[in-house]
Amino acid sequence: MGVPGWKLPERKIFVAATVAVSVAGALRWRPGVAAAKPTALAALALTLARGTRGRSAPDNALLAVAVGASAAGDYFMYREEFATGPDKDRSLQTGATMFGLAHLAYLGVLTRHGGRPTNRRLLPRLAVMNEVAALLILNQPRMLPILGIYGGTLATMAATAADPVLLRGSGADPTRLLAAGGIVFMASDATLMNRRYLLRDPLLRALAETAVLSTYFVAQMLLLDGMDALSRRAGSH
Repeated sequence: MGVPGWKLPERKIFVAATVAVSVAGALRWRPGVAAAKPTALAALALTLARGTRGRSAPDNALLAVAVGASAAGDYFMYREEFATGPDKDRSLQTGATMFGLAHLAYLGVLTRHGGRPTNRRLLPRLAVMNEVAALLILNQPRMLPILGIYGGTLATMAATAADPVLLRGSGADPTRLLAAGGIVFMASDATLMNRRYLLRDPLLRALAETAVLSTYFVAQMLLLDGMDALSRRAGSH
């Protein structure tokens, strides 16, 4: 069984919107980002909504929270991208808080189906987030409490998504993509923070923004498809 939804019209819209937002972000074309960013997530949400009856009520509730919190996070990160001064930092922290809530919802689905974040999987992921924490300590230590908690939450979700117990009996099931989704999400966030503090060249910043946006939406696709498959598999047993 392959990744669900590729023949659905909303998956084609998702691909087009992801390409559009990545290009618009690189060009700093605000109207393009404002239009394409919610379109991409809405397309994923529509695919997810098709499977509501095949999932348990708790999983549906948690996934609805994840999508809603991600939409709020997208809005504040959109503001962060184009803001200047104190509003830029406030938007980043609020966006991180919203995405932290989304990761907690994802974590709820994963733990409901037996996933656990062992030290062997968690420590390398925390190490990646520690690089981001080091950038904050050196540049804006006052933002560390909120962004540090966010990084720990993301690392825990990503480690749990990689638990092999989630693959039991799955064959070629899309749950195999959960681990990749967690890793790609971390790569997107790490790229965002490194661009924020280390990159000054306009071309490099534009390329980094393309990477941030494209990997973010790919990560959301992998996580939502994988969790949908995980929940459906449990419901069929």
